[in-house]
Amino acid sequence: MIVGFNVDSISGDKDPEGARGDLQVNYNPVIDSIEAATVSSFEEEVARIEFTFTVQYMVNESDEVASIELSGNVLWNGDTDSIVEEWEENGQLTDNIEAPLMNDMYRKCISQAVGIADTLSLLPPMPTPRVDG
Repeated sequence: MIVGFNVDSISGDKDPEGARGDLQVNYNPVIDSIEAATVSSFEEEVARIEFTFTVQYMVNESDEVASIELSGNVLWNGDTDSIVEEWEENGQLTDNIEAPLMNDMYRKCISQAVGIADTLSLLPPMPTPRVDG
């Protein structure tokens, strides 16, 4: 279970010339490392999962015109030894951990990226509701 979600750095940039062409927004969550960690809130160790989450604004599928990057860590409580061992052996997480982790990462990182995109005068990295009137 996820017991902590921390963003340690945020960066964003855009091409001052702007986008000309068919704009596509891509998301790329990456698990960078996993290790056991001691947290004062818990008696047992937790898994500290370091991540990088990138939003790329691409034109014509090849030219990056803007990007937003967040990096940080997720603290996972439960099965720490097996999570760390699986990562060290295979560089992967089991499905029962990866699915909730990625879902939470998408939800939190995309919501952060919406504010950064607004600051950079970019389209939000997700469709927004529209009211016709």
